[in-house]
Amino acid sequence: MLQTHYFFGGPLAMSIIYGLWVGAILLFGWLIYCWAKGSESMSKRKKSISESILFLGSFAFLMGILFQVIGIIEALIAIEAAGDVSMALIAGGLKVSLIAPVYGFTLFVLTYIIWFVNRRFSNAG
Repeated sequence: MLQTHYFFGGPLAMSIIYGLWVGAILLFGWLIYCWAKGSESMSKRKKSISESILFLGSFAFLMGILFQVIGIIEALIAIEAAGDVSMALIAGGLKVSLIAPVYGFTLFVLTYIIWFVNRRFSNAG
């Protein structure tokens, strides 16, 4: 299923979003390392890392929306050229146009949770 989402969502769009996922996961690992190290000098670094994670999630969501708009514009051009198109075909196209934003939004939600938890634990100490 992941492979079909990659191709249906558009290889360029999904490559960018998957790259942002990988970056966020790597930064999350670095954040965990900083928490495990536990020194006070890491406090500023933890804040910077969690903000970078949140930025990657936000950027993934925005890229998903951008690629959705581009896909819908291309679909409308194709519909205009074809003339009479069935509603089932339009519904299928709209379904496919939501793949990239869903992956981007999912990353955004996860990175927001990471940012929020890091902020709460950093302020608690």
